[in-house]
Amino acid sequence: MLTFTHSLKTPNESQLIIFDWDGTLFDSTAAIAHSLSRAVHELGLGEVSEHQARQVIGLGFAEATQALVGEVSATTLNAFVAKYRQYYFADEHALVLYEGILPLLQTLKMHNKYLAVATGKSRMGLNRLLNIHPEISRLFDSTRTADETASKPHPLMLQELLDEHNMDAEQAIMVGDTQFDIEMARAIHMKNIAVTYGAHSVDDLLRVQPDVVVHDVAQLTQCLLPTFVGNSKAAAHTLLALSA
Repeated sequence: MLTFTHSLKTPNESQLIIFDWDGTLFDSTAAIAHSLSRAVHELGLGEVSEHQARQVIGLGFAEATQALVGEVSATTLNAFVAKYRQYYFADEHALVLYEGILPLLQTLKMHNKYLAVATGKSRMGLNRLLNIHPEISRLFDSTRTADETASKPHPLMLQELLDEHNMDAEQAIMVGDTQFDIEMARAIHMKNIAVTYGAHSVDDLLRVQPDVVVHDVAQLTQCLLPTFVGNSKAAAHTLLALSA
């Protein structure tokens, strides 16, 4: 069941759909949390549980490191990033899209929606995955990463995406799995959907008052494409064809 915590204009009226990456499109939160925790340990910066590491997913590297271990020197930060990447890249090719995400994105494009990514990943990290997964990379019209703009929860990356598409916040919707995604959307009065299958818990997400909470990709599809998905037999056939 979809949970509506605020009034929300019909989602399929939005022209620009902005997605977080990790924990929203890609099933990567466990790999990220493990890599962060291991990097902290290997560099002698303390001990961080994978649960604690999940809480900083979505932030840029500098912000995530500070949240986990406090202020560090530029040298230590660079070493931390290198160690994290060593572990994360080792498993990168095993990471997959959540089931149902690809047909959802394809259907949104078929309905002339603009699609964008707003992520805490670095540009290098995002481009690596876009190159590994060309089936999804060609669907996005624009992307922003934390190292080329302000880190979440600052809304600058959302504002830049709006400016690129010459749109107002009322014409867009943000979809993400962390408090940071919802906070930055709310900061500029952008509609937002929280997904609970990623990094942050339902309780964490509800604390920042998302407009809508969904618990799986099927519900996300229902929310973003309510008219199309509905009871249409043609819609079902199209979705099956797109996912084949």
